[in-house]
This record gives sequence, structure tokens and C-alpha cells, in this order.
Amino acid sequence: MATPLSAAHPPPHASDAHQARRALPEMLQIATAISGAVNLPALLRQILSSSRDLTLSDAGSIYLVEEEKGEKRLWFTAFQNSSLAAGDAGIDASLLDVRFPITPERLVGWTALHGEPLNLPDVYAIPADRPYRFDAELDRRMGYRAVSMLVVPLRTMAGDVVGVMQLINRKREPSSLLTPETAPSLVRPYDAGDQQLIEALAALAAVCVERTQALEGQQRQIDSMIALLAGAIDARSSHTGRHCSRVPELALLLAEAAEATQEGPLAPFRFKGDAERREFRTAAWLHDCGKIVTPEAVVEKATKLDAPVNRLHEIRTRFEVLLRDGRIAMLEGLLAGGDPDALQQDYARLEQELQNDFACVARCNLGSEGTDPEDLAQLRRLAERTWWRHFDDRIGLGWEEQTRYGGPPPPLPVRESLLSDAPHHRIPRPPEQVPEARWGFNLAVPELLYNRGELYNLTVARGTLTPEEIYKIREHMIHTIVMLESMAFPPSLARVAEIAGGHHETLDGRGYPRGLGAEQLSIPARILAIADIFEALTAADRPYKRGMPLSQSLAILAALRDRGRIDADLFDLFLRSGVYRTYAQRFMAADQIDAVDLDALLGPNA
Repeated sequence: MATPLSAAHPPPHASDAHQARRALPEMLQIATAISGAVNLPALLRQILSSSRDLTLSDAGSIYLVEEEKGEKRLWFTAFQNSSLAAGDAGIDASLLDVRFPITPERLVGWTALHGEPLNLPDVYAIPADRPYRFDAELDRRMGYRAVSMLVVPLRTMAGDVVGVMQLINRKREPSSLLTPETAPSLVRPYDAGDQQLIEALAALAAVCVERTQALEGQQRQIDSMIALLAGAIDARSSHTGRHCSRVPELALLLAEAAEATQEGPLAPFRFKGDAERREFRTAAWLHDCGKIVTPEAVVEKATKLDAPVNRLHEIRTRFEVLLRDGRIAMLEGLLAGGDPDALQQDYARLEQELQNDFACVARCNLGSEGTDPEDLAQLRRLAERTWWRHFDDRIGLGWEEQTRYGGPPPPLPVRESLLSDAPHHRIPRPPEQVPEARWGFNLAVPELLYNRGELYNLTVARGTLTPEEIYKIREHMIHTIVMLESMAFPPSLARVAEIAGGHHETLDGRGYPRGLGAEQLSIPARILAIADIFEALTAADRPYKRGMPLSQSLAILAALRDRGRIDADLFDLFLRSGVYRTYAQRFMAADQIDAVDLDALLGPNA
């Protein structure tokens, strides 16, 4: 290994007194800055400036070690030069923020590789047998002359080199401005005291770099977990996956509009820096992370008999059997010498009756805002109609389903209801799926995990979901809160669970899963609630519904505002700021974006 060059110890100089007076305060100031630093480049510039000031260095730079795909590089992070900044030449921007491989030929590369300082009295006089050399091209490009140089590694307590500090031209007088011609006479070498002091400052800089990299690594880890969860939801269901990516976009748009508000109730709202904004964005991304455990068959239940396949086909087969039985009866009557016209008329009436009855079943199978009471009455009449089953309905089943039948099978053939609510349709709820009281959830837990009863499902009055399935959908909030409150988030993300867990709560206290009231819901949680509802109303990629037009979606939100469910001031801002329009243009289909009557939506108090 080559031995670093060291300057001879010069006699005491007037600038040494300056250095002694400033060293301790500068060190304390930097240590204080490190303790609260969030901006690494700015802190490194401060450390470089202090290092130059303490050593009367005319110029200096800091390089950080980066690793990408197994290859380490040096990143030209900070550069300062008093003489160039004061003159007309300036600093070529192309020289900054560059990255290059770590090689021993470069001075900073040698120090980064070996972890040892270089103290060079004159970089143009490096002996030829040294493995490193000074690249004079940079001097020529900038119109400068480097003479003395001190290159010190930024080494962590573990001995890892995370960067390099380079100080150039230790001036004899603080006020000197150097030119290529005057630099050799106005510059002196760095002495042992300079080197010792800068090594101490470099150690502080290394602490700063290591701390920042640890925080960045922690943030990358959290971001990767968020991406993992969102990706898992997306893989399970493309519909909820797109929801999880669109809601943060809309929530951030509304949050930015709220931050820009200068008057009214929302005027005080501001994120306290990038950390709080990142906390909100994280909560928005994770607001539905509990859906990872929600069965896809429930999330995407497009019709009432989906469980997870549409059992309408099975019921249609029973109608086919009844029609076939009717045709057999007609043919047997003809063979027995019955009246052909009467028999055919009876068969025609049966066929028409069955067609009408099945049309009612099919109609009721589709979820809607309301089911016709006459259709519901007809379904109950059909449940009293029977057909003959000739095959064992228990063979070929899994053991768990077998246990729900109970008792010995009846002898075949068996008369069964056309629409059945059988005991084996009732799936019990395991005790572990009842949340503990300590969580404070207000959702009433149904007795059954699922009820697959055919009549039970077909007579659901609104939509496609049974009470058990509605709970299963809402249960995702229970899982979301339990998951997020169980995660070891750093203090900067401490409110993620609170923000994400409140997007189904309402200001009147009738929401879920905890029934929180207005005083318990933060502005970020209220923003997220509006974003979640609006995205759900306008989403055009759900199998169980079509995306609503813009005007209808906003009218529903206005109704929620009027009932005290969502924040009126935020909804007013949502409209006035045009956030709804910006989102619609980005994410909604063109045929959904219709005319909106803002005056009517804002109401008489607008």
C-alpha cells in the first residue's frame, strides 16, 4: 500500500489562533445540526463550509459512496470554491452531481478504497511511484490552480467508508483570492492539526451520512412493504388494486387544495413538512390493506347467488327438470290415450309458467337499489314448489362440507324445494373470528360466517350482499386497524393507523368500525373518507356495478354532507377547487364526465 504524503509541521501561524477559537463552537454547532438533520446535502454543505472556515481552505468538496447493482461509485455531492465564486468564471454546473467508479488512480478514489487520508503539499508534485495522481484537467476547465490538498475518508464507527472530504488550498490569509498565478505563493500545506481537526469533522459527517442512510433504508423498507401489500391486493383483485392506487391520488389532490386555503375553517390546516405529507400518503396507500384477507368471492360478488360461482345455473337446471318432467307426463298421457289438445295445452301452460318463474329468479339475482315486493312474494311461492332428486348430494364433498349436512342421508328419490335454504348452507363462525372487545369496534358480528341459502340470498332487498357478507366487507377495516396498529412504524408515521382507520367513520358517529365522532376525526382522515367514497362511486371497473356519472356521484356526496356524514367544508373545497374535475379527467371514462351544477351542489349558503 502506498504511504500518504504528509506536510512538514510549519511554525505557528496567525491563522492557527483563528482555528483554535472557532473549532469547538463549530463542532458543537455541527453536532447539534446532525441531531435534527433531515436534509443530508444541506448538512454536508454546512460541514464542508465549517471545515473550510476552520482550515482557511479556499475550496473543498464532498463525495458520497453509492452502491448500485453491486458496483460502488462516488457521487460528487458538494463543491465550494471562494475564489471562483468571487470571480467571473463561476462554477460549471456540469461538474457537479456526477458519479464515477471508485478507482485508486483518483485521489478521492484511493482514499475511499483504503480508508486513509492523503495530505499533499502540492498536487502537481506527486511522485511518479504513487498509485494515485491529480487530474489537472479540472483545473484547466475552471481556470484554477490546486496546490495543497487534504483528502479525508468519512468513516463510520464500524470502519466503513461512506464518503470522502477533500479540502483544497490552505490559504495563508483568510481574505486571499487565488488565481492560477498567485496560488503557489498564497497557499501553504495542511499541518497535523488541520488533519486531526478535519478527521474529527469527517467522523461527524460520517455519522450524518450513516444516520441518513439508515433513515432512508427504513423509509425504503416501509415503502417496499406498502408496495408489497398494494401489489398483493392488486394480484387478488384488479378492482381493489386500482382502488388502492387511485384513492391516494385523489386524497393528495384534496389535501393540497386544503393546504392552499387562506381563509375559513380549513385555513389553519398544513402538513408540518415532508414527513407529515409522507405519513398521509402512506395512510392513503394502506387505507384498505385489510382487504388482503377479504375473500375475493365476496369483494366481487356480482349477483346474489355468486358463492363463489353463480348458482343460478344450478337452479335453472331444476327448472329444466320440471319442464322435462312435464313433457314426460304429456307423452305418457298421450300413450295412455289422453286428449292430445288438452295435454299439449297443459304442457304449454307449464312451460310458460316455468319461464316466467325463472325470469323472476334471474331478475332477483341481479343486485339493484331495490327489489320489487311482488318478485319477493313470487320467490317465496317458488320455495314451496318441489322437484325430485334421484342422486346422492353428499358424495364427492370435502369433509368440512359433509359435516354441515348432519345425520344419515334420506332414501332416494328425495322431494326437494325448488329454492332451498338448507342446514348445510349455514356456515358457522369460528370463535377466533370474533374481535376482542379491547379493540373497541362497534360492528355487530353476525352469528354465521356465511349463509348460502338460496332463498335467503335471492330475497336480499338491496344490492347483492347478505348481512354476513356486508360484515365480511366491513371487516376489512378491523383487519386494517389491527394490522397497522401492530406494525412498528417510526415516530414520523405514528398516525398512519389513525388516518387510514377513519375513512369509513362519519362525523355523526354512525360510521365504523369504532363509531368515532367529528371531534375524533382529523382533517387527513376526513379527506381520505371523501376520496374513498368518490372513487368507489365513479369506479367503472367493478363487476357488481357500473361507474356512476360525475353529477350523480357528486349529488350522493352532497346528500352525505347534508346528513352530516362527511365534512361540509372539505366537500365545498372539493367542488370549488376543481379537484373533482382534475380527478375525473385523469381517471374517469369520457362518457361519465357530464355537466355539473355547482350552484345546486353548494347549496343556498354557498
